[in-house]
Amino acid sequence: MQPFEQNILKQESTQQTLFPYDYTSSVAPVKGKKVAIDFHGGSITSDAGVLLLSETESEVSIISRLSKCIHDSRRLSSITHSVNDLMTQRIFQISLGYEDANDCNSLRNDPAIKIAVGKLPDTDGDLASQPTISRLENMITRTELYRMAKVFLDQFLASYSEPPEIIVLDFDDTDDTVHGQQQLALFNGYHQECVTNASESLRCYT
Repeated sequence: MQPFEQNILKQESTQQTLFPYDYTSSVAPVKGKKVAIDFHGGSITSDAGVLLLSETESEVSIISRLSKCIHDSRRLSSITHSVNDLMTQRIFQISLGYEDANDCNSLRNDPAIKIAVGKLPDTDGDLASQPTISRLENMITRTELYRMAKVFLDQFLASYSEPPEIIVLDFDDTDDTVHGQQQLALFNGYHQECVTNASESLRCYT
């Protein structure tokens, strides 16, 4: 009689027995078409929309102009990623919803993001990691920030056939209503409900 443990059907062992990782085979055809089972996966991504951002950048070139505002003080022999590549990677990842620099560690080999930065997905090296991105953000000076602000202004003015005589800036806060005992949740007299001060954002409209 077999031991009790051997009679237990484990999900992991069953999956490996039926469909090992390197398993590739064919099942019954459907309407004369071959159906293959392949568990290798290959280079896949869930952020293919970044390619549209890349097409937009190729038209307006705003990231490349922002990159030119930054003086690269790094040692040339130690540079792997250019400032333009770092800026493109960082801005695209933020646009995709990955605002944390730590996300660079898991997305640096994403095939779609690599293509958007101008890298081949399989043969070129990975994109920058979190420490490299953090060093980029910390090395930008106040003067360079001013130059970058002028790039945004020039881009805004270029959207008009003639520069406007007056630009009106409307600043407005956006409340984040909370439900439950969340941290930093306080009653706001203006919104007449509980909001969190940690995520309330200030937005500017033109």
